[in-house]
Amino acid sequence: MKISCEIQRKDPRLPRFFVIPTQLLAPWSLKGTTVTEATLNGIEIGRRALKPWDADRWFVELPEPICRLAKVETGDRIRVSLRLASTDLPAELAGVIAKHSKAKAAWASLSVSQQRMIREQVLAAKASDTRQRRAERALGILKGEH
Repeated sequence: MKISCEIQRKDPRLPRFFVIPTQLLAPWSLKGTTVTEATLNGIEIGRRALKPWDADRWFVELPEPICRLAKVETGDRIRVSLRLASTDLPAELAGVIAKHSKAKAAWASLSVSQQRMIREQVLAAKASDTRQRRAERALGILKGEH
């Protein structure tokens, strides 16, 4: 999906964001916060959460580092490209769940949004060993524990 929109900000203490009308997202049949992969003015900005605002609008936050990278300010018109991100679990997280019954039970007890937050936290790590530690920590598994 490609759209043109304006960067907004409610308060200088809050992140900037852009808004997408719900009607444009209808083909995706979204039920709640959804992870997308995005570009802003042709610059990859990675995995970003698309969140419902109200019945008519959804929004994506733009943290300050992304605004600096893209050289954009509040009020600027931007070109955004969004696609649904994979919901596959990182190998390290899937491995922890498969290997440890405690982790499997912990994962199963989480809500869809809690699972999404853990998946994204683990995926954000660049190194496999960091992803492994984050997965173990999030699901209450300590090294050497089975």
